[in-house]
Amino acid sequence: MPGSPYLDEKPAGILTWPMLIPILLGIFLTECIVGIWVWTSYPDWRFLVYIILGIDLLTLIVVYVMTTRVQGENLE
Repeated sequence: MPGSPYLDEKPAGILTWPMLIPILLGIFLTECIVGIWVWTSYPDWRFLVYIILGIDLLTLIVVYVMTTRVQGENLE
């Protein structure tokens, strides 16, 4: 493909999965809608919003570690 950053084959890595961004975006938007609904409708369940935010933070950290680890292995 002209202008493609890939030479012969796609490099291994989680960010090269074609459906990763749409899936993560869908999950994030769903969490935002549910989080706002829980925050406004059920004030006693606000801890649930904090748990969801914690899971999102953990997911971000794991994706970051996996992508930097793969990049480091390919720099031989």
